[in-house]
Amino acid sequence: MKRREFLISSLAIPLVFKQIASAKENQTTNYHPATEKTFEFFEVTGSYRDIGFQTGRQFKKHITKLIERRSGWHQNLMNILTSRPGQEKSREYIRLTEKHFPHILQEIQGIADGSGIHFNAIWAMCIKSELGALDNEPKGCSTLFYRDQQRLWLFHNEDGHEAYRDIMFVLKAAPPSGVEYISMVYPGIITGNGPSMNNCGIIQTTNYIGSTESEIGLPRYIIGRAVLEAKALQEALEIATLEPRAYPYHHNIGHLGEKKYVSLETTPLSWQAEEPQANYFHTNHLIFNKTRDFEFEDEQYKNTSSLSRYQVIEKELPQIPFNNPVPEDCIKILASHTQAPYSPCRHPQGEVTGSTLGTAFFDFKDKKMRIFRGNPCESAPQGRFADFTFETLE
Repeated sequence: MKRREFLISSLAIPLVFKQIASAKENQTTNYHPATEKTFEFFEVTGSYRDIGFQTGRQFKKHITKLIERRSGWHQNLMNILTSRPGQEKSREYIRLTEKHFPHILQEIQGIADGSGIHFNAIWAMCIKSELGALDNEPKGCSTLFYRDQQRLWLFHNEDGHEAYRDIMFVLKAAPPSGVEYISMVYPGIITGNGPSMNNCGIIQTTNYIGSTESEIGLPRYIIGRAVLEAKALQEALEIATLEPRAYPYHHNIGHLGEKKYVSLETTPLSWQAEEPQANYFHTNHLIFNKTRDFEFEDEQYKNTSSLSRYQVIEKELPQIPFNNPVPEDCIKILASHTQAPYSPCRHPQGEVTGSTLGTAFFDFKDKKMRIFRGNPCESAPQGRFADFTFETLE
């Protein structure tokens, strides 16, 4: 069977899942194509399955293109998923997700149905970390928080494989909970990993934390997606620390209305939250007292990509003007190519396939999220961005 035929077939090893009927009478969509400055933008309202279905249908070509571009990587994921150990783990991940967040499974099933791609092929990408198939993953993301008496800013470089560079999009969804959210999305992967905000004022970006082992627990992408519907900061933190957890993660969670930002590190067994009162930054390794001794942290990755970017930001942070800084002063740090290819602004180089896909800027005073398209070294000077706000934030 050809690979294309496999993707649209139902011959992959089945996993237990209850399909939920959609409520199409309440479903609406609105699509805005990409411009030279902005990502594609898709608005959707409906049931959870409808949201997934319409997103999968709208971006079917993107998902297919990603799988074709990374065919070896995706085939490896499928090989692991359909092995006996992979099936056993996956069933537990599905069981726990269905127990705590059944609507997210409905959404993932919708993506599969809408794109015509088997559920397993989509699910494998949503639990890629937990399956342990990250040898070829260009892990990344760098976060910078700036605070003074007048300003509260959060900046985040969203890094990923260069295969995503021209197929990322922004989704605005209005699910049945009434909590609408806007998020930068990786095709084929459940929303929540990319920079996001909701109409209750909650914002989130995430940083990958490498681990050589995974546990039986809630997958990290499921947790990240669940945070998007939190109505309050405390609720968001409770979701992010819900047990059991399968894999470590770093959440940047804030509340625009309350003007609060929390840096949260989680591992399967511990977590620690800090609310920085001064300038602060984070890359992709654990730094807090309760989490940094995590025995399975990927030291090789930590000592290359993550520490390299951490050192660059640490050195350049004092360069932000003390009087009347502007957002561009902070973005300049995330646009740095110092110590490339493991610099804050990522570009593919040789066997290093990591790329900064976009940069998010959250202004707590103006209650907005700005998303720059592509590398900040190019997008910021050229004004390649779009601003997103909700007219009222509860």
